[in-house]
Amino acid sequence: MDDVTGVGAIEGALMRISTDLVVQRTNASGGINGHPLKVVYVDPKGDATQALDLATQLAQQDNVDVLAGGLFSPECLGVQGLASKLEIVYLPTNGCASDVLTSKQCDKYTFRVYPVGNQTFGPATKAEVQQLGTKWGIIYPDYALGQSNLASLKAALEANGAELQQQNQIAIPLGEANVTPYVSKVPTDGSVQVLQVSETGSDLARVMSVLAQFGINQKVAIATGLGKESFGGIYPDALNGAYIAGTRPSDGIPGNADDAKYMADWLAIAKGQDADVTGPLGGVDHVTPGSNNGYNAYLSMMSLVYAMRKANFTGKADTEKLVDAFANLNVPQGPDFPDGPVIMNPNDHQGRTNYYLLKVNGQKEDVVQTFPAESLPMVGDCKI
Repeated sequence: MDDVTGVGAIEGALMRISTDLVVQRTNASGGINGHPLKVVYVDPKGDATQALDLATQLAQQDNVDVLAGGLFSPECLGVQGLASKLEIVYLPTNGCASDVLTSKQCDKYTFRVYPVGNQTFGPATKAEVQQLGTKWGIIYPDYALGQSNLASLKAALEANGAELQQQNQIAIPLGEANVTPYVSKVPTDGSVQVLQVSETGSDLARVMSVLAQFGINQKVAIATGLGKESFGGIYPDALNGAYIAGTRPSDGIPGNADDAKYMADWLAIAKGQDADVTGPLGGVDHVTPGSNNGYNAYLSMMSLVYAMRKANFTGKADTEKLVDAFANLNVPQGPDFPDGPVIMNPNDHQGRTNYYLLKVNGQKEDVVQTFPAESLPMVGDCKI
């Protein structure tokens, strides 16, 4: 379920390219136990009802072996319920970052590989408070993801002696074209030192544009979670000096040969067979997997491949074996996982990998701190 049109077109394009890269690498190395991997794509356009309908079609009419994708949390939470009912493995591959999926509604058949919620806000916020200040505000999308981010940020700030006052918690409806009335609420009198911008997709670029228009980025430090992939592959001046947290620096880890190979292969797919979806990413001249969503999609699908191979998976008849293999997946950093290991928690099917705090320096990102996968907290105490 790849949302390549609508407000999630950026993340959808990243999902398509990253998934096609995994297919290419998998089939070039023997497929799934000798059988080629094939992906059937549908486009829910960011709509939860369409996502559920299309997931049902994929499972019951197209007879797929595994469900994947969906970008927005209402899509993923709905498909999670369907997957449990149909007893088919399901994994979101990027986006879908509300912690609810695994912290409160963990399910036997649903897996999320990339860290979310307090796994990301906990370590990153501690470092940002130490370097940027204790008085915070947040702009967030007013749906499940944003509400999850708000709760995670509040908990992380409280744990580190910082504050987030009610009037500085600014919610914006998803896809709102005119964000000026919301952004203009950010105080610039010193009562907010750091602004967490938790928007996604095209909403993030709109918010950053208005922040720059009002000069707010010159008066408060900016912290966010998405890199240059959200800005057509080119950071706007408003983000210079901003802090970004993610599973991979947009341009990779310097000196990491495995990451350089991943980047070259990813760009070859983006500029070749998937060039038609790169428009929202700045076109073939500026396309990048970015600091989160591109690598998260690759990470998720490659983890699925490893679990399938471990389970000797041949199709839906082997679903229970796949569930067991995926739940206990523990893969070290290496050529297929260049930026960190994958450690799955069998209790809630939530994964962990290395997490990076980055500082934007022109069009580059400096690595401020690396948080090893094993150091990230569990997302909650849900047990399957």
